[in-house]
Amino acid sequence: MRYLLFLIFSSTVTFSQISFEKVNIKTRKFIQKYKEKENIPGISVSISYNDTLVFSEGFGYADLKNKIPVTPFETQFNIASITKTITISSLAKLVEMDSVDWDKSAYFYLKKLPKKTFDFSVRELAGHLAGFQRNLDEDGYYQEATIKRTNFFELFKKTKQQFKPSDKFLYSNLGFKILGLIIEAKSSKELTEFQREVVLNKLKMVNTLKDSIGHTLPTISKLYSLDKNDFNEVKNISSEFRYAETCYLSTSEDIIKLGNGFLFPDRILKKETLITLLTSQKTNDGKKTDYGLGFHCQRDKCNNFYYGHDGNWVGTRSFMHIYPKSKLVVVVLANRSLNAKLEYEDFSDLAKNYIDYISNLK
Repeated sequence: MRYLLFLIFSSTVTFSQISFEKVNIKTRKFIQKYKEKENIPGISVSISYNDTLVFSEGFGYADLKNKIPVTPFETQFNIASITKTITISSLAKLVEMDSVDWDKSAYFYLKKLPKKTFDFSVRELAGHLAGFQRNLDEDGYYQEATIKRTNFFELFKKTKQQFKPSDKFLYSNLGFKILGLIIEAKSSKELTEFQREVVLNKLKMVNTLKDSIGHTLPTISKLYSLDKNDFNEVKNISSEFRYAETCYLSTSEDIIKLGNGFLFPDRILKKETLITLLTSQKTNDGKKTDYGLGFHCQRDKCNNFYYGHDGNWVGTRSFMHIYPKSKLVVVVLANRSLNAKLEYEDFSDLAKNYIDYISNLK
């Protein structure tokens, strides 16, 4: 896989005046059908080929009451766990600066972190292999929001490791919260300040901001749930101390910039660093996890290799998949959360339409 990624990053594609309108018509129909099937008030979709937007449109409303339509360059959605790719990029920048080592113990950087049964490395945290549950408090999103920087160590002390590190893969927001603390310790800056300095500003993501509960900007999408076929506006919750794992606001066009930052080396990270992040980790028995460091990296149901991240949060869902062979980035943001297991197989078909079209251009 490392060799494959090296070849992908080493290749170039010449972009010329190419019309994507035929495949874009399919995309409009696809999203309208998805919107109706999933009962979503508003969706923003942006797609780029070789760093150029080829589709970027909004569907439905960001605010049902005031009939404010979704616009992909302006409407800001909570991007949920796509935030993890911003965090891991910030951490990887510290690795490039020789300030952090993937394979050192987390305790090496956080002396006050309460000790657990088993030691665990930075790499194991980043690959969801450290043995920690999904959230520090498993009673739900609203309970999780009560966790503060001031009481984190106390609460973490009561948390048990579920297994010996690298024995299993277990997706953990808690693990990324610890990574955020390591970034702050080594950068000597508040996490969001460092994320903006080394990622957001580098990619000119001017419409990406913290999800403060006090935001009243008309560009921010409302959050919705569905109850007996009626949409209810969901109360926003505090995102304090959650910017390592979730809770940034952004537009689909800004997330396209983020995706291309992971497609083209040296925009934020070196090629070898990207290869490290995008290579699947393995458990102690040698089984691939289909997750690198902060990124899913696997083949979709159409057998096309991609990397990126999905997200699901209160009143929102997010999707960023990068298909390196085709130089394709697909971003979908919506304002209603998933109720079932996080599955985005539908979007594999959407991506395949573009992949097939691009392959016929060569």
